Amino acid sequence: LTPDGGAPAVINGSPVAEVTAMDPGIAASVSVEEAAQLAGAAVKSPLASDLVEGIVRDERAFIDSMCDLLVELDAKDRDVTLLLDLKQNLQLLFSVVVVGEFNAGKSSLINAILGSKFCPEGVVPTTTSINMLRFGEGEESGKTQRNKDYIEMFLPVDLLKQVTVVDTPGTNAIIKEQTKLTKGFIPQSDLILFVTSAERPITETEGKLLDYIREWGKKVVIVLNKVDLFNDDQESIDKVKDFVAENAGKILGVTPPVFAVAGRLALQSKLARDDPNAAALWRRSRFEELETYVVDTLTNKKQAAKIKLESPLGVAERFLSSYEQASNIGGELTEDDKQVLQQLKASLDDFDRDVETELQAQIRRLDAILNQAQERAKMTAANVLSASYITSNLIACLTKAKNIESELKVAMDMDLGRELDTLVQDFSRILDTKQSAQWNLCASLVQQRLKSRQWGDIRLQQPSASQALDTLSVNTQATQTKIRTSLLKQYDPAVETVVIGQAVAQKAYDAAVVTTAVAGGGFVALEVFNAGLLDALAFLSTSAGLTYSLGIYPSVLQKQVASDIDERADVWKEDLKENLAELFRTAARQAMVEMELSFSQYVDAVAIEESKWENVRAKVKENKQELQSLRQRLKSL
Repeated sequence: LTPDGGAPAVINGSPVAEVTAMDPGIAASVSVEEAAQLAGAAVKSPLASDLVEGIVRDERAFIDSMCDLLVELDAKDRDVTLLLDLKQNLQLLFSVVVVGEFNAGKSSLINAILGSKFCPEGVVPTTTSINMLRFGEGEESGKTQRNKDYIEMFLPVDLLKQVTVVDTPGTNAIIKEQTKLTKGFIPQSDLILFVTSAERPITETEGKLLDYIREWGKKVVIVLNKVDLFNDDQESIDKVKDFVAENAGKILGVTPPVFAVAGRLALQSKLARDDPNAAALWRRSRFEELETYVVDTLTNKKQAAKIKLESPLGVAERFLSSYEQASNIGGELTEDDKQVLQQLKASLDDFDRDVETELQAQIRRLDAILNQAQERAKMTAANVLSASYITSNLIACLTKAKNIESELKVAMDMDLGRELDTLVQDFSRILDTKQSAQWNLCASLVQQRLKSRQWGDIRLQQPSASQALDTLSVNTQATQTKIRTSLLKQYDPAVETVVIGQAVAQKAYDAAVVTTAVAGGGFVALEVFNAGLLDALAFLSTSAGLTYSLGIYPSVLQKQVASDIDERADVWKEDLKENLAELFRTAARQAMVEMELSFSQYVDAVAIEESKWENVRAKVKENKQELQSLRQRLKSL
């Protein structure tokens, strides 16, 4: 039955059964026009069988998967459209695209196949647009200009009921746009008739065109036209034919069928059927071999199905190859980016270490300042507790006069807030300088990479050190107060002066009491004495005790006070240094965060690229496996 379920195809008045592979004898006796009547069994029917329908269904799903991959890669819209067109074409007529250089005789070849002079011929480029030759008769026949580059011609030729013939502009013409049109249509073909002239077979530009066709995985039949120029010199014809087959095979990777014909003579023969010379013209045209091949292709059920179904697979393979290469290149570029990121990280680590070094230097400065105050307090206490001071200031010691605290206050005089402000200002300046220098170094590295990558949308913005130094800002009184409040909770010189002063005054008082007792002054101004102290005074009443009271005992008190000062200082000094160090580190961390954020767009872009190309490689691999599976199923038909 015909594809629409109607009456069976008929040749010479007799019904024709479904054909799976035509007998060579039958093929030789069937004309191209008659072969069109069998194309329903050759093209439509195989796509209706259960086996082929399963392949078609899976191939359509495969094309959808390919489209998803292309969309994910932001591929050109025309690539996605091409795949969708090929998916749709699986249910359309078999398409034969005729290509070749201008004046190679494409139009005369098509006219000879169709049996009439439908396409204009000439010695200058005559086909300047894509001409789609479809079936049409009566009112449906004629020409329709779809756009400036695309014309549909509806012709009353039975062959066109089951096959669409596409006449393309000649390549290598002075009008480069014509070559572009031809190349643009090649991916949509099922079978390509590549026409080359016997005058100049397989030129350099034809070789490039064949290579382009190979990229799309298309089945190619080469027609060596105009062999009548050799005046039936079979040796010359065979030599040229072998030359074409050999060189085309090198380009395509497989030796294509090559037919040597004279299209002009074949057309003349068909146009002059009643002329006694028609038969001779037909033999000289050598066209029968080509027609036989075309008939066999159209009427061989398996062959037609394989060619039709292989066409989109060749296009898909080309895309997969391109994107596999792109993913490899993308992966290499991403690896280069990762190397840049490693250098960037190393540079930022250097910045972090440099800042930590400067931070420790500032902490050592603070330690030196506090140590000086501590030593001054110990020296003043030692002086107050000396025998000479006590004997000279006996009344002041016995009455615990405030002048001892005053002397300590003078000794420990230090504006800690001002010292801290100085440290903060110095650290802020150092952090700002180092951040700026390190950012410029990193930015130069990244900007060079961005230029190489052509990632013009990514902009680097230098961070402001003031943003990282809000905690330590010396430009606002509020921040200074915050720092002082935080740190002075751990150590307040005024409080320490009072505490240490009271302790020293008490020790001086004890020493003065002992000295007074030894000197015979009694227990003037004594408030409390325990038994231990009375026993000590009994001893001190001796001459040896006098020596002790004025020499050894004050020295003991001095060591006690010095030990007390050191013990107390060790606590608040460490707390103070730790608090300042933490404030500095907070500022340093914030500065580092600002640095990292300034490069975050590039870092994120690299991560996205890495993920994208890993995903692409996985999907390309998956689709290639599916492609091979479909091809294996086609081979088994």
